[in-house]
Amino acid sequence: MTLIEQTYSLLRDADLVRTREQFSTIYVGKNPNWYSYQTHVGRDFSVLAATHCLRAISKLSNADGMQPNQRSSLAHASVLLRNYLREQHLALADV
Repeated sequence: MTLIEQTYSLLRDADLVRTREQFSTIYVGKNPNWYSYQTHVGRDFSVLAATHCLRAISKLSNADGMQPNQRSSLAHASVLLRNYLREQHLALADV
C-alpha cells in the first residue's frame, strides 16, 4: 500500500474526507482524478503533493471541534508524511 493510500485511509476512517476526489482536491490541491491516476500507475506522493497534504493536515489539526480519534489520525498521517519527505526526498518538512 502506498503512502497516498495509507493517508487517504487514515483520513477517511476518521471521517475527515469522504471520497478520493475530495482527498485529491482538498488535501493535495490537485484535480479530482489525481488519486485514481496515481494509484493506477503505481506512483506515490511527489514532494510538492506531500508538502501540500502535510500543510492541509497541519491546518486542520488546529481546528476547533476535532474529535480525539480525528486528532490522532491527523497526527499519524503527519508523521508518515514527514518521514516520507525526510527519507525519500531528503527534505525537511517544516510545515
